[in-house]
Amino acid sequence: MMDVVRIRPRPQIARSLAIGALVAVGGGAALWSGPSLLWRRTAEGPAVARTSLVIDTVTRGTLENDVSAAGVLVPDRVRIVASNADGIVADLAVRPGSRVSADTTIARLENPDLNVAVVDAAAQLAAARADVQSARAEAAAARLDEDSVLRSARAEDARASVEASSDTDLHRSGLIADLQYRAAVIKSSEDHDLVAIAQSKISAGEADSAAKIASAQARVDQLAAELAARQAQLDTLVVRAGAAGVVQSVAVDPGQRVTSGTEFARIAGDHDLKAVLQVAETDVRGVAPGQRVRVTASDAGAAIGRVTRIAPAAQNGTVSVDVSLDALPGGARADQNIDGTIVLDRIPHALSLAHPATASDASRAALYRLDRDGTHAYRTEVILASGSDDRARIVRGLNAGDRVIVSDTSSFDAPTLRITE
Repeated sequence: MMDVVRIRPRPQIARSLAIGALVAVGGGAALWSGPSLLWRRTAEGPAVARTSLVIDTVTRGTLENDVSAAGVLVPDRVRIVASNADGIVADLAVRPGSRVSADTTIARLENPDLNVAVVDAAAQLAAARADVQSARAEAAAARLDEDSVLRSARAEDARASVEASSDTDLHRSGLIADLQYRAAVIKSSEDHDLVAIAQSKISAGEADSAAKIASAQARVDQLAAELAARQAQLDTLVVRAGAAGVVQSVAVDPGQRVTSGTEFARIAGDHDLKAVLQVAETDVRGVAPGQRVRVTASDAGAAIGRVTRIAPAAQNGTVSVDVSLDALPGGARADQNIDGTIVLDRIPHALSLAHPATASDASRAALYRLDRDGTHAYRTEVILASGSDDRARIVRGLNAGDRVIVSDTSSFDAPTLRITE
């Protein structure tokens, strides 16, 4: 009988086999439980601190669709003060920002030629007035001479009439000859005609004197008008504001030679301001005259106005929109910076929330909506439409009362977020 040699396994091999079996069992268990663990992690999503988020609640109510723009207050009407005479600027009495009334002096001019012209016109007027007095004196003297001639003619007429009457009686008695009688009658008729001629001379002399006086007076009136015009030009050497307001600019300097029509200053009424908003080209298409506008200034309060004019062309990406204000805010002044909100329309019963950081109006957006207890947020597709300046209108995807993350969530690529305190 042969002896059978039994070979025992080495302790290391047995141990290795045992470890291998355990690893195999453990691996199977891991393969069974791995998908479950992975699913829970995906369902939970990344953890986000609540303090790092901006959360807003969806509300329902009247939503104002508006456009905001910056602008300035500018004078609605500007008066240009210009010179009415040639001259040299001797003095400037105002500066930009000066408050003036209608009769405030803006500047004074010097014009030696105009001064000489005024003196010459005054001298000519005085001479013409003297000519009028002379014409009146000559008329009076001529009337005296003519009156004297008329009186002499009347005396001769009366004497001749008496003689003719006496000779007529004597002739009837046969005491004088026919020749003497006829001579007396002719003399009486001649003297009577001389009286009529003297009276006609007086009438003609009066008409002639009146014409001479009228001519001299017309010359006086002409020279008086010329003197008044020269004096008016002299008065225009003092340039006045002509209206109350605030000086916006001064266009001349002392010593400068100017001509008639030269601009001296611009004056704007301090209670006649309008707002001019610079609206972006992309926003101006909904703006129309008559729309309501809220205007605010940092140090002048707020005011309400209406759109009155829209510029036909854009400049540097914006369009100027003029706004007429119902009342000026307290402390308002020209060139003051303002902010304006143009109300395009009002949408009743609209759902809205604060503008999401990662979405724009009239777009589809993936927003995170919080659950009731606020511990999780689920990605939800939302359709947005144009809303107000600070709120977006919700067309679909959310309901009133929903709480939504409106801060930037672009770094989270997960359907769910876990909100931590």
